[in-house]
Formats: sequence, structure tokens, C-alpha cells
Amino acid sequence: MAGVKGMKGGGGARPGSGPKPKAPRKTKAKGYQTDDPDEFLRAVMRDPNADFKDRMAAALALKKSGKTGAAKGKKEQAADQAKATMGTRSLAPVPPPSRPRLVAVK
Repeated sequence: MAGVKGMKGGGGARPGSGPKPKAPRKTKAKGYQTDDPDEFLRAVMRDPNADFKDRMAAALALKKSGKTGAAKGKKEQAADQAKATMGTRSLAPVPPPSRPRLVAVK
């Protein structure tokens, strides 16, 4: 393009190009006032006006804490029952019995 008349440089950044700035996120923290962190996370998770990412993060945080309040499925109930049945016993392998001594009989 060096041979085209009337073009000086022609390259570089142009005003207004590039990614547009994101709008600031709105929060409604006043509606979630509680001292219990689990209640707060549940309120955020159930709020239809909250940002989806915030709702998803609250749901994952509740799931990690194990206090979701949802009913357990069959697998979880079976696992809890197995833990209760086993108690403190372990499933570690038992060492093999020692070999009996052979004694010559006369």
C-alpha cells in the first residue's frame, strides 16, 4: 500500500474501537440482611432479580457447605446408613494368619 497516493500511515488505534466498558453491577444487599450466612446464601439463590452468576455462586457455596436443606437421594441415604452400620470399624485388610509349626512325631 505504500504506492497509494493520499494515505499517510493509515494504521493504528481509532477512537471508539475496542471492547466497550461493562455497565456497573447493581446490588440489592438491603433485602438480604441476616446474621446467618446460610440464610443469606439461600436468599441470594432464590432472588429472581439477582444476577445469574451470583445465584449460581450462592448455590455452589451452599452445596459445598452441605447445608442445602434438600432431601437426600437414595445413594446418600445408603451411604449414611453404611457409615452408621460400620461405626468405627475399618475395612483395612486383615494380616494373614501365621504358618503353623510342623513338628515331627516319632
